[in-house]
Amino acid sequence: MSDTVEAGRGAKSGGQAGDRDDALKALVAQADLTDIRVTKWHAELLSDTPAEVGELDLKVASAFRLSDEGFDTRFSVDAPLVSRGGGERVASVQVVIVASFTLANQEKPDKELLSAFMDQVAFFVVMPFIREGLHSLSMRIGLEPITIGLLHQGKATPTTAWTSTRQFHGVSARDEPAGR
Repeated sequence: MSDTVEAGRGAKSGGQAGDRDDALKALVAQADLTDIRVTKWHAELLSDTPAEVGELDLKVASAFRLSDEGFDTRFSVDAPLVSRGGGERVASVQVVIVASFTLANQEKPDKELLSAFMDQVAFFVVMPFIREGLHSLSMRIGLEPITIGLLHQGKATPTTAWTSTRQFHGVSARDEPAGR
């Protein structure tokens, strides 16, 4: 069994945070990104007339799937857009991004270590695709293009979003991953 899997199990059974960090570093060192693909790209304006967006309720759910070569991570984004004042839903944007990783030694990490990888590495890999999806799709349905703010390590999702005329808040925390 590899050091990576052993260290990951140590973290799961209450080992020190340093062991978990070392295990994550080892996983990053043996992993390589091989593909990113969009599997869902959908936007819907909920009325015939575009309205000004006042809130973005960004929800991101994540899951992973092990394969013979490594693993896939999937991030499903649901972004209901609410009118100024929060009165009604204006639109809905949904994007699903899958990122595939290979593993050099082909030994499978445990679920907790993969969860840490998804939160600290894979989410940062797919974030530009999520950002572009929200920006492009909001514009295509007649709304001002939405730009979500920066993603900071230790935060589940960005906390701000912008249109060309204003900043708005209301970006909610990321959902718990479905695959863990």
